Amino acid sequence: MGRSAVEVAALVADEAMARRLLGWLVPDGDPLVALSVAEVERFCWYELPRKWHADTSEQRRAVAVLADLLAGVGRVRAAAVCASATTVQVLAAWQRSEEAGFAAYHKAAAASPTTPPDVPELSWGQVMGVREALARANLERRLEQALDEGEFDPDVRTFPAARRRFVQHWLTTVQPGFEGRAPLEAVRRERRELWAAAPPAERGALLAAVLPALEEPAAAPVDTAEPLRWLLEQIGGGVTLTQAGYLPREVVAAAFARYPHWYPIGKGPRSEADLFQLADLHELARTHRLVTKRHRTLKLSASGRAQLADHQLRQHTAALAWLGTTAAERQVAECALGALWAAPRSREDLRDAVHPVLAAGFTHGDGTALEVKDTERLLWRFWHTGRELGYLDERDRSADAPVSLSATGRPAVLAALRLVAEGPRDRV
Repeated sequence: MGRSAVEVAALVADEAMARRLLGWLVPDGDPLVALSVAEVERFCWYELPRKWHADTSEQRRAVAVLADLLAGVGRVRAAAVCASATTVQVLAAWQRSEEAGFAAYHKAAAASPTTPPDVPELSWGQVMGVREALARANLERRLEQALDEGEFDPDVRTFPAARRRFVQHWLTTVQPGFEGRAPLEAVRRERRELWAAAPPAERGALLAAVLPALEEPAAAPVDTAEPLRWLLEQIGGGVTLTQAGYLPREVVAAAFARYPHWYPIGKGPRSEADLFQLADLHELARTHRLVTKRHRTLKLSASGRAQLADHQLRQHTAALAWLGTTAAERQVAECALGALWAAPRSREDLRDAVHPVLAAGFTHGDGTALEVKDTERLLWRFWHTGRELGYLDERDRSADAPVSLSATGRPAVLAALRLVAEGPRDRV
């Protein structure tokens, strides 16, 4: 049995500070011994300097008393956090400025051996739902337990890799408290639910048709984004750019031969400047650092070579490109994807469906409302990118002609929306 708050407070000379600390850290009267190292770190590095509004001397007094309290109940590792040089440095950073304090706090937390790192399966959000917060808190405690029991040594070179493997195994194994699911599955489901429930109501109506497909287990990735793969193959070991920095004419000619619908008039393009679809793919490859350039030689980067060999990585890159980079572009894209999943739509029909969602959530920098022409501009980027990647089947380009998702477009929709729905949240 853990000691009561009164008994614990009496362990130290500064009983008044002890009672204040216990009231903050264990307000429900839980035993202090149950406090995790991660909770102590958050208090010392964030809550104390950010929320207590205490001066420097009172902060020093608080961490000293907390160290004594924790040591008195046998929490040696947690007590060491209070007395550490890291805590001194973080508190000093908060005294300099809020910006410096946040930076020092995040750096210290990232370096803590009890902090669950991001892994390929899951990047932690700055804003968490209940299940995600529970998963992270449980992992913090499990990592602390593993350290205490000697499973890990944070001072050896292999520790980061061992910790990642530990986190991956725990996330993908059924754990108590997650309704018979692995925590990773529970977190992803929670994120999808929060994403789908976001206002306005018009957005939910557009996404409704695709939500059941997102609930299904993700299928094995298919080889989507064929034009991107083709371009990476063309660049291969290296091509020589023109004096103006364009792809060589032989690549332009090969693009026209493979994708004649990109340039349906005349005898064919003479340079990359005449074939905007190829220029945009080239830009996509540069933006995502799939290529490197030295003087006039363009080669695949290590990432480009990896994506050429792995269609799952390539699908991820293409999905990001289709979604766009700004919040408004992504809002338009996700609503358009949901709408097209249900049925083919003309560009005008889709514009009229998406505009209320965009207008409800965004304004111009001066506070004025977005107009239909703003939605048209964002949709143009969406159409444009989708056609280049082969995701949209648009034989007739008139404004009232229906556009449907291609065979590769449908799995690309699921890949893109999962990136948004299951990704980490950085704001409410």
